[in-house]
Amino acid sequence: MEIKKMLPTMVTMGNIICGFVSVLCVSNQKFELAAWLIVVAMALDAFDGRLARMMKSTSKTGAQLDSMADLVTFGIAPAVLMIKTCDNFPVIFLWGIGLFFMMCAAFRLARFNVQKEDGVNIPKHFFTGLPTTLSGGTIAQLVILNHFVQTRFGPNVVAILLPIVTFVLGLFMVSKVPFFNITSKIGFRQGIWAMVLEFSAAILFFVITPELALSTVLSCYLIICAMYGVVKGKHLNKGYSTT
Repeated sequence: MEIKKMLPTMVTMGNIICGFVSVLCVSNQKFELAAWLIVVAMALDAFDGRLARMMKSTSKTGAQLDSMADLVTFGIAPAVLMIKTCDNFPVIFLWGIGLFFMMCAAFRLARFNVQKEDGVNIPKHFFTGLPTTLSGGTIAQLVILNHFVQTRFGPNVVAILLPIVTFVLGLFMVSKVPFFNITSKIGFRQGIWAMVLEFSAAILFFVITPELALSTVLSCYLIICAMYGVVKGKHLNKGYSTT
């Protein structure tokens, strides 16, 4: 029984290990591997909270550990990855962008912890601002896409845009723009056949071109949710989920 209770914590530890090893990979010029480790951490982060609730082993310690892991993996590691990937810009400029992104991630995670402690009413279907997991994952998938484009076509176009995208992601994290929580709509409620079809198509797309699949899914999500949040933001109440 105790092992079952420790399982969510072990998954969270896997998250923070991915973040730490990602930073080590960046320091050894293994940028693509570093980015994929952040993607793996996204999957781990998606399951640790649900696993804790399923096993009825949620705790304040687990929640704080999850926030610390997210700061390392989706705040610090992506910032370092961006700085080392974009060598066409002045170092001081990249340091500034990376520091800004990391601070925004830290602020957002702290805001979430305060909301939980204060008992703020949190709707299930929206996030306040862009989640740190998706912010760090977006930088990682852009680095993966950049490697794919360079290998196939040659130009370093994605890396040129990466610092600007990183800055915008930081702004979205600390904003109160509502982002639709699409994961709340994915499950058995929509019907078993619809869910099987969605997952089958996603797996097939990922197997064929994992770089493009990841970039397409995250980019579409960010664009659609940002537009929806700007349009609908005035009609929603304050205090959304900030996980």
